[in-house]
Amino acid sequence: MPSLAESFEGTIINREVTGEAYLRIFLFSRLKGLKIILFRMSKKSDSSSTPDLFDDVEFLVSIVNGGRGFPFVKDFQIVHRRSGIAKDYSRFHAASGVARLYLDNGPHLQDTIPFGQLLARSLSALDKGFDPPTILFKTLYQFGRLEGHPIKQDWLAKLENREQFEAIYRLNTKLSDLKPEKIMVTNLVNSLRSWLNTKTELKC
Repeated sequence: MPSLAESFEGTIINREVTGEAYLRIFLFSRLKGLKIILFRMSKKSDSSSTPDLFDDVEFLVSIVNGGRGFPFVKDFQIVHRRSGIAKDYSRFHAASGVARLYLDNGPHLQDTIPFGQLLARSLSALDKGFDPPTILFKTLYQFGRLEGHPIKQDWLAKLENREQFEAIYRLNTKLSDLKPEKIMVTNLVNSLRSWLNTKTELKC
């Protein structure tokens, strides 16, 4: 059966080595949602010639066996690199949390365009060096709202006064105007994750 060529453009949210010569790449596309593709590694491959974690990439893939297997990468173009994320542990940790949100819930998302836009905004903010815990908090909150869950009416409304004030302030203030408050924001992240895991079908 002849192979078909198709183009996927999106953000790499995970990479796994499979066998000796391939990378299994998990890509979230605004138009097509979560996709898994196979990338053949050359012995001459280096960091500049291999698509990296959190890069925006356009792949030309070959679809074989009637689409029953993973597509193989024929060619690719790196649209945007986010090399700043890997330079700082707290940025990488938050980016990994964002990526895990999409890996665990991506297959079930319906309208993928706003989720793709949210992913790109969040990772770009981390790449630019804005406060990682705040970015993760905002991403979780907006992800749940996009899914239609009553976060504002239930979780936010039931917070203690000090936590509620901090949450509202962070949600409504530009990242460039916020100062780090690691302990408070981490508590908000943990509280929101707990609510999403118990009150919704999301895995956080």
